[in-house]
Amino acid sequence: MSLPQTEWTDWADWELKEREKNQNETPIISSEKDNQEKENNVSFTPTQIIYYGVPGCGKSYEVNKVINVELDKYGVADKEYHKVRCVFHPEYCNADFVGQIYPYVKPDNGGVEYRFKPGPFAEIVRRAYRNPAEPFFLIIEEINRGNAAAIFGEMFQLLDRIRPEDGPEELSGNIYNTGWSSYGVTNIDVNAYVRQKSTDNPEKIEYDDSIPYGDKIKFINNTAVRLPPNLSIYATMNTNDQNVFMMDNAFQRRFKSKMIRNVLDEKSAQYKTEIDDTGVYWGDFRKWINEKILLPQMAVLKADDKCLGGWFITGEKIGDVDKIKKEDFAEKVLKYLWDDVFKRNKSGEIFVKDDKVNALSDLIDAFETSVGFESFEKIFKMNDVDKAKLQKQANS
Repeated sequence: MSLPQTEWTDWADWELKEREKNQNETPIISSEKDNQEKENNVSFTPTQIIYYGVPGCGKSYEVNKVINVELDKYGVADKEYHKVRCVFHPEYCNADFVGQIYPYVKPDNGGVEYRFKPGPFAEIVRRAYRNPAEPFFLIIEEINRGNAAAIFGEMFQLLDRIRPEDGPEELSGNIYNTGWSSYGVTNIDVNAYVRQKSTDNPEKIEYDDSIPYGDKIKFINNTAVRLPPNLSIYATMNTNDQNVFMMDNAFQRRFKSKMIRNVLDEKSAQYKTEIDDTGVYWGDFRKWINEKILLPQMAVLKADDKCLGGWFITGEKIGDVDKIKKEDFAEKVLKYLWDDVFKRNKSGEIFVKDDKVNALSDLIDAFETSVGFESFEKIFKMNDVDKAKLQKQANS
């Protein structure tokens, strides 16, 4: 098959158009009786997308919401089986993600043998191959906190997908249509795990000679691994992480991107969560401090990425209302503002600058030991307009 010489992002554009075109179509619901017919007729438009935004803006929430809507569309009852979630971090590696060989001690002194232990990638690929009429999702949290290119390794090749204009590819009797990976990767361990009959009994491991995917694909012992059309990848990325790995353009352009807007409904319970005894709503404080962060005189680098998300911190039930405890606010919000945003009050424009507040410990002590709205007055520089914005609740 000859691929057109175009940017891979054309795939993302096609995927979006296809979803918009098919969003009102009635899905085919799973049933045992017509299982083979269903597999031959159901079609999928796979997604590869990264949701990004500031800390606490609701990226993971949005991913779960979108995926659950898709699962409902196809009548999936066991949603957890159709999702596999992992978190990238600096120590996460290709063996953790794809899978690796581990020693297995047989019971009753039966000896030791080495077996493949699947990672999240191998696990979701197996489920997708064995259930071709249902959608499956690999969820990668904090994709930029690990070295994504190294973690994917050779599986990076699978991120290219066949588009309608590419036409089907026939290889070794299999016909790969739109949505399949454009290229395959030979991995005997993942291949064997896909063909493994059951994962429930470690004492008895048997393999199928062939796994059918619809009527045009038969996955046998020498078939290269590809991502099937019913497998999508959703990832989240915190734009303000300090210790992150840069994702190169070759990796990024194989994913769509979507910014999660940093908004919080003023009528929501989260907005109206009070900060202990201060009489200040979390939503009012968040709105006020984000305005300060964006001011040029604050000299905050990458100011947009440093703003507080609506769910940066949440309260807990105290009596009959949800409140954010002072110690929680101090250790999470004030520490973040002091260390990461305003860099220990370097500009002198946001926190009070006197002999009483010279370090984070001073800031926290002044906030926690004060009573009512004075907790804010003791640590922040505020004029009458600032005070009115923070005391909106009390004034109303």
